[in-house]
Amino acid sequence: MRIAIGSIQCEGNSLTPVKTKYSDFDYAKGEAMYKKIQVVDFFRDYNCEIVPTIYAHALPGGAVIKEDFLRLAGELVDAIPASGIDGIWLYLHGALYAEDIASGDTYILKEIRKKVGYDIPISVAMDFHADNTDEIVTLANCITGFRTAPHCDHKDTQIRAAKSLIYCIEKGILPKPQIARANVVICGDAVQTSQEPLKSLMLLADNMERNIPGMLSVQVFNGQPWIDEPYMGPNFVVTHESCTKKAQECANILAQKFYEIRHDFKFEVETAEPEDAIRMAMESNTQVFISDSGDNTTAGASGDNAYMLNRVKKLDAENVLIAGICDSCAVDKCYEADLGDTLALTIGGGLDKNSESAEICGTLIHRGDILSYTGGNEGPSATLDCGKFTVVITKNRAAMCRPDIFESIDLDYKKFKMVIVKLGYLFPELASAAPRAILAFTPGSSCERLQDMNMKNIRRPMFPLEDNFI
Repeated sequence: MRIAIGSIQCEGNSLTPVKTKYSDFDYAKGEAMYKKIQVVDFFRDYNCEIVPTIYAHALPGGAVIKEDFLRLAGELVDAIPASGIDGIWLYLHGALYAEDIASGDTYILKEIRKKVGYDIPISVAMDFHADNTDEIVTLANCITGFRTAPHCDHKDTQIRAAKSLIYCIEKGILPKPQIARANVVICGDAVQTSQEPLKSLMLLADNMERNIPGMLSVQVFNGQPWIDEPYMGPNFVVTHESCTKKAQECANILAQKFYEIRHDFKFEVETAEPEDAIRMAMESNTQVFISDSGDNTTAGASGDNAYMLNRVKKLDAENVLIAGICDSCAVDKCYEADLGDTLALTIGGGLDKNSESAEICGTLIHRGDILSYTGGNEGPSATLDCGKFTVVITKNRAAMCRPDIFESIDLDYKKFKMVIVKLGYLFPELASAAPRAILAFTPGSSCERLQDMNMKNIRRPMFPLEDNFI
């Protein structure tokens, strides 16, 4: 069996003006990509010959620049043989947003089909937040996705897609996935798979997949809410080995159930308006993590908004860590200085015109590269002790979503009373370490309320903008 493999991922956000470029991707070509994915041993156990293409993963961000996206997509497609392969395994996001193209995932699949035709099975692993187009189910034969949010089943999802591909090859079948949609937008931070009401829906999907003969995959996708396109939102993709009618019935049931539970979704952590969140943390008897949810870099926001820093200063909060703010020029100035120097800087507001800047004055206590979201190098950073608060400034957009990222810049977040991070819900590693977490409804391109997003192209009617329309 000869299997071609490839992966391009970037969770898109069409609301931010900060474009994603080629150099933002953690990139590996050929066999170097084996260290980045988790299906190599599985395919080798089946005595498969692997044909590697490329791996390219970027921190969630704005639209990928068209020229750069076409370059990446071209590299992947060019590396797939036009003949002599038995199947194709892809690890895509499902919400990659490309400039002037919209769904980058759909584009990639179209280009592959142009090259290899429709007689070769393609199996795709995706993120739980995939915004799948109607075209995707006509291009891929099997579609699987994360079953967890926050995500902790990356490897399992990749292997499920690989198992489906092997099954199709051995059986000589070319399944046709079916899709259904719910016109409901619930921001991902209120949609967690281990909590109700989604927990029961995920169990229903799992039971369908396990108990219906011939079912290959029954997948719930919440979608990425910050893409202003008609295909944005919850979608349910079901793959049966032969019966499209049964697959469509299951997809429709899940979509209807999602609509029925639309009022039951709640944030699993405390929520508050920004200044109230800071006051709550100031009055707390324990350490508090506050999520600056509107400028969440893991949801594609710019990461350069000093909005929360300005509120910390206004309320005169103490023992606060701002982790962090993206400002390339400010980092350059820190690298021109010496450790121990006192610096007066303006930080923030350099990427998104709607972001605030802030004036700070502090002692430069650390410089060094910071670990990236994907485990690589995110580039230079600087840390300033400003007395009542400490600020991490990064040259590039970063996501301080795990303890090891703090450790990479020698920063002990546990010593601070209040830690402000540019996230929505805390990633599992931080959540388990945080005594208390508050999600602040801050403004920005990853804001938590659909009413604040000013969407123009999404399907209507759409809950919560409208209700009771079914």
